[in-house]
Amino acid sequence: MTSSKNSMFSPQKTTNMPNSLENETRSGFVALVGLPNSGKSTLVNALIGEKIAATSPVAQTTRTLIQGILNSPKGQMVFFDTPGFHRLPHAFNQLMGSVSKEAIMSANVVVWVVSLEPFPSPMEVERMRQILLPSLGGKPLIIAATKMDRPKSQGMIPKLLEIEKWGFPAEIIPVSGLKSTNLDRFVDLVHAHLPQGEPLFSPDWYTSQTVRQLAREFIQEKIFRQLREEVPHQSAVLIEEFEEAANPGEVTRITGSILVERTSQKGILIGQGGERIREISQAARLEIESLIGGKVFLRLDVRVSEGWRENPRKLRELGYIPDR
Repeated sequence: MTSSKNSMFSPQKTTNMPNSLENETRSGFVALVGLPNSGKSTLVNALIGEKIAATSPVAQTTRTLIQGILNSPKGQMVFFDTPGFHRLPHAFNQLMGSVSKEAIMSANVVVWVVSLEPFPSPMEVERMRQILLPSLGGKPLIIAATKMDRPKSQGMIPKLLEIEKWGFPAEIIPVSGLKSTNLDRFVDLVHAHLPQGEPLFSPDWYTSQTVRQLAREFIQEKIFRQLREEVPHQSAVLIEEFEEAANPGEVTRITGSILVERTSQKGILIGQGGERIREISQAARLEIESLIGGKVFLRLDVRVSEGWRENPRKLRELGYIPDR
């Protein structure tokens, strides 16, 4: 498979790699799992050195399995950034939960990303225990305590001690994806648990996401950042046309629809005089242009699709259910 900008593509930045990795060449899959809004996407973006996953302060921003590829002379780590586990009844949310469980089953190493702020409740910890322990099958488990710079009232150490009391068969390491703190030690720890072997993908690639998929991620992120409340969770982005620029200086053309479940939500997304949808479109367009290094024409429409979260045909059209 070649490295093209509409398949896997080469990084434009040099990722800072630690010098302390073991001598053996090790490669494998690493599943980042956890509760919603625990910092998984921020962590994987920091590890890869490129933005490949949408981030926002709102839970459920990540909706699909995203692969970030960290390359090193010592080997290759393929990180699965997964949707957060939560208790919501819709078929769509159950589907996201199944994606995360499949990532655990497919991985060589499982990383439970635990937010230090806000800290999980005892009920949430017990839920993760019920999910993780039956699925590990003897695989190594690492607990990455994220947002290590955030705890203010009691500090970080008491919370790390509390995590130890949970009794999981895991090594615990504090990290900050936002400030890229302690990532070298985290990479060393993960590397030590991977099987020996050559890279699984071309060393030029840093993600399995296509530009088309990343465009959808960025548009969805802007919806979450603009609205934050109920509407983002009941919206979905469908990329209908994607015409990549054939030559330098030409324009990449993207046409998409934002699906919502009610007419009132359509009005909220469009905004007075179309102001909100223009802001969403402009912010997404600028990020896509930065990604591909060229001009982008982006057109977004908003349309009502009642019950799309319960409709298998619509979920397949949106790419959440793969074609068999």
